[in-house]
Amino acid sequence: MNFENEKNNLENNNNKDLTNDKIIDEEEKRKQRLFEIEKKLGRHNDEKEIKNKRNSKVMKYFALATNMVYILALPILIMLGFYMLLKRYLFKTDQPLVLIVFLIIGAVSGYWSLIKQVNNIK
Repeated sequence: MNFENEKNNLENNNNKDLTNDKIIDEEEKRKQRLFEIEKKLGRHNDEKEIKNKRNSKVMKYFALATNMVYILALPILIMLGFYMLLKRYLFKTDQPLVLIVFLIIGAVSGYWSLIKQVNNIK
């Protein structure tokens, strides 16, 4: 009798284990179906993360480009200001040749600074 009771208990336990496995499998399938439906609805898309990465790259390059504009323009503006000071206090008439020379010096020094900056970016 005892042997038959143990056999029945084992069969019941095996049936419960199979039932539990079926329930777990069904639960996994249900979760997978829900995930697929939500993905179609756009809830589990990684597009926001990709868009944020893209925006951060755009902002990085925008800041770099803005910096380059300042590096190029600032020496030219400084040389123009220096010419205006010389014109006001030193020259009696306009000196367009001096203005052109100062602007060329400003442009060359701006490009030189830009080249040094780009080489340091690596």
